Amino acid sequence: MNKKIYYISGAITTLAFLNLALFVKIDFTHGPFPFDRPIQTWAFHLQSSSGLTYFFSHMTNIFGDKGGIIVAVLLALVLYLLFKQKEATIWFAATVVLSLALNTVIKVIIGRERPDIHRLAAFANEAGKSFPSGHSIFATIIFGSIFFICLGKLKNRSSKILLGILCIILIALVMFSRIFVGVHYPSDTIGGFLEGISILLLTYPTYIKYQEKSKKTN
Repeated sequence: MNKKIYYISGAITTLAFLNLALFVKIDFTHGPFPFDRPIQTWAFHLQSSSGLTYFFSHMTNIFGDKGGIIVAVLLALVLYLLFKQKEATIWFAATVVLSLALNTVIKVIIGRERPDIHRLAAFANEAGKSFPSGHSIFATIIFGSIFFICLGKLKNRSSKILLGILCIILIALVMFSRIFVGVHYPSDTIGGFLEGISILLLTYPTYIKYQEKSKKTN
């Protein structure tokens, strides 16, 4: 594995995230980017579909505070108890904790207010700051971890591509769910994705290092 590729890619996504965060902090703590509003309007029109409202409301709740903890714990247990992946479990748990800690600090520093239009009634009292989207970070960590952990185990190139596409689709659905219910700007979800993928890219080589060391000792 060429670790430099992951470090360079992680540095690029981190720089992109920092630039986006800086723009938000300077000019957009109380409003949307120009590209945010059309996407918000489109999502608002989709709220007229009861099926989509049901789907995205549940999608966003699954990766919320309570649902997200349950998902993370279940995945950690599956990795450790079912697949006997000690290093993968530690890496996954570490990225989850790191992402939660970073997200909490960055939200306070940026201080962006949530959108005040197009909210579904069930999410009218959503608390906290808006940038970056915690749900988007968490979904990126969850599905990104699954992809990277499986990457070294899948031998078929097409299987890796299909898994990657599936993970991207699932991340995108969670990101869009936050826009759909009206509690985040699209730029918030992009920021969450960039933060999450940066954490994964910059820590993945360390996970591989300890995984290889464990194989040698065993």
